[in-house]
Amino acid sequence: MAAAKADTSRRIPTIITCPSEMVGLSTALGYAQVTGVPQCVIVHVDCGTLAMGQSIHNASVSRVPVLMFAGLSPVTQEGEMLGSRTEFIHWLQDVPDQAAIVRQYCRYTGEIRVGHNVKQMVNRALQIATSDPKGPTYLTATREALEMEVPRLELDQERWGATIPSALPESEIEYIANCLINAKRPLVITGYLGRNPKAPAVLEALCDKLPIEVIETVGSDVCMRSDHDAYRGVTITTHPLVAEADVILVLDCDVPWVPTQGRPSANAKIFHLDVDPLKQQMQLYYINAHRRYKVSCELALQQLNAFIDRQHLDASKYNRLFQDRSERSQQRRSTLEAAESPSDDGIVRVPYVMSRLRSHLPEQTTVVIEAVTNAIPVIHHLQLTKPGTLVGTGAGGLGWLGGGALGVKLARPADFVVAVVGDGTFLFSQMESTFWIAKRYDIPILLLVLNNGGWNAPKVSTLLVHKDGHTARHTRKDVNISFDPAPNYVGIAAAAGNVWGATIGNIADVDGVLKEAVAVVKGGKSAVVEVRVPPIWPES
Repeated sequence: MAAAKADTSRRIPTIITCPSEMVGLSTALGYAQVTGVPQCVIVHVDCGTLAMGQSIHNASVSRVPVLMFAGLSPVTQEGEMLGSRTEFIHWLQDVPDQAAIVRQYCRYTGEIRVGHNVKQMVNRALQIATSDPKGPTYLTATREALEMEVPRLELDQERWGATIPSALPESEIEYIANCLINAKRPLVITGYLGRNPKAPAVLEALCDKLPIEVIETVGSDVCMRSDHDAYRGVTITTHPLVAEADVILVLDCDVPWVPTQGRPSANAKIFHLDVDPLKQQMQLYYINAHRRYKVSCELALQQLNAFIDRQHLDASKYNRLFQDRSERSQQRRSTLEAAESPSDDGIVRVPYVMSRLRSHLPEQTTVVIEAVTNAIPVIHHLQLTKPGTLVGTGAGGLGWLGGGALGVKLARPADFVVAVVGDGTFLFSQMESTFWIAKRYDIPILLLVLNNGGWNAPKVSTLLVHKDGHTARHTRKDVNISFDPAPNYVGIAAAAGNVWGATIGNIADVDGVLKEAVAVVKGGKSAVVEVRVPPIWPES
């Protein structure tokens, strides 16, 4: 790279040194998720590949384009070729099938066996990574292959593009549209529609024509602005509206409902439109849709809107349904507003602190989230309205947020970036690496740590199966999911990156601390705020 930098006629990539492979891949994922531009992570042979850990899962599940590259141990040991083995570690890291570590998570794995087609191999990996369903690819090469001297090769990059998104067949447009037109309780369920920033506006246009209601699942993207009458918030289980719907449109969504927690009516018409409708990475998956389409939801929604416009519908036919929808929307907003009232006991609750954070954040803000059991109230009370202003993985590999937030800030240097993390996910995120990187590369972010004293999610999961079991009668400390004594979250970050830090333990602290923290980050320095919030269950 030093030689490449000296040649000013050549374009070279920007390199970010990451002390942790997991943080490195998470940073790449954050950048690629908000830009759509694939990023590359280079790690050291099998051990570096293993160290990327659950971020490999996140890349796959969240469908983010990224290229991972790792070396292989040299394949010669007696100097037969340039690059032959020179250190004892070359024998220890010579595993039978290095790509097997990541193969089940990748869209493509390959080995560069000669130096002469490096560009073609890289282009193929990127082409697959950026074609729907997007995701990670993995390349390897021995040192002998990388040491080969080859002539300079120029490729026409226009010939290496991703596949073009698909639209609905004409006959299906009419069928779906007529079902929606005649529906009494039409429902849209979506998870990552907002990954395409143009798609939410097209969905909102459809909801302006017909009395559709919209549910988001998981909460990784803004799929519809929160102040639209059709919006019904985020869920990670079966929303009550699912059972009431007579027509359901599932748009870019992995888990629209959980059958053991509720399911659609047997008479409901269900259509699944998705860049990945078959979920081929999942061993067990079906939602009993009447139709499923591998399409761009933006294009499909444009087609449905155009067809409905040509029908010149009598708007008065839907007056009562629109009025009912508006009343339900107002009731939901009133419930959220009531939850934001300050407590009389001084305890800081998530709805209140998020409502105050909302008032202090600059207009051009991107929220990065990995708050687990507090994620839904965080999203609901931040009331985001712009596509692209919420970034989460929608995946299960906790510990993404530290690097993810750095990647988002690198991609959007003009945005104020606030990251909201749980205390458990803070510890998963390797914050010592995160804030060292933030300091070295001048990447200021505001991090809020919602400290509820441990892991809540394992207890939630247990109670869903055994609601009256032993776990229901015991504290988190009894079942070994408590963080008592609490770590010094601000101190951990400060030691690594010299950040500004503060703790909020009473509602009297909230506005002053948040105001100062925002000012610090706007001034170019990272800030960490620990917010002590109550656990879901009393610990006595």
